[in-house]
Amino acid sequence: MISTLYQAYKEYVIFFGIFFSLYIVYLIIGMIITHSQLKNDQKRRAFSNLRAIFFLFMLSTFLYLWAHELQQFILSIAAILAALAIAFKEFFLCLAGYFYRTFSHPFSVGDRIQVTDFRGDVVNVGLLTTQLLEVGPNNYTHQYTGRMLAIPNSLFISHPILNETDNVHDDDKDYALHVFKVPIKNNKNWTKHYKQILDCANTICKEHIEPAQKYFHRLARKRHVDSPDIEPRINVRVSNSEQLELIVRVTVPVALKGRVEQKILKDYLNKIHTEA
Repeated sequence: MISTLYQAYKEYVIFFGIFFSLYIVYLIIGMIITHSQLKNDQKRRAFSNLRAIFFLFMLSTFLYLWAHELQQFILSIAAILAALAIAFKEFFLCLAGYFYRTFSHPFSVGDRIQVTDFRGDVVNVGLLTTQLLEVGPNNYTHQYTGRMLAIPNSLFISHPILNETDNVHDDDKDYALHVFKVPIKNNKNWTKHYKQILDCANTICKEHIEPAQKYFHRLARKRHVDSPDIEPRINVRVSNSEQLELIVRVTVPVALKGRVEQKILKDYLNKIHTEA
């Protein structure tokens, strides 16, 4: 029976046997140091080294006797942590997205942003989700749809954030270089369409040029970049042998993108159909 008990608790017997043996040696050496002729600072260093050696011996004994059990324990903990990471992956990514937004500050409440296919004005930023007042649908219009979007913050980690507003000062009106396309037939009259729509853009956007110029100059100083050319311009793209695309770029207040675009298109269509 004693042999059976010894086999069952052999590691504990060995460990405590070594512990008490080393502890007795520790006490004896401690007494020798106490009654030695060493200086007080030398005694303190000797006791400190003695305690370190005693702890190192006991730790080595513990690791040697229970190495297999420790290995199994560590593997079990790793498996549990891996399972938790998989189960709560999206939760942790949402938290990471929140901290990314907090420290990198790509947008603020009130900004108009787009992440993947989600676009709208930020109304609230939470730990797990960000609420947007949807603008759209997609990039076709710039009007509110009346829907509230709650997008997971994890999207900020894996997808780029397009911020359509960037305040230079709190009292600034935001301006943007807005782009839209106008398809026309690929024939000899294309220059007429080009001139008509450019004239419309210049007329309608004239009032925005001066304040936009000041805005972009301040933004350039803040971001240490060059100020862009803000005059209306049109690039021509060949869609196919029968159709061209006039890519119109104008400078407008962010809040008036849709209205300005509609004014330009309506004036252009009125002129074209009147002449026809």
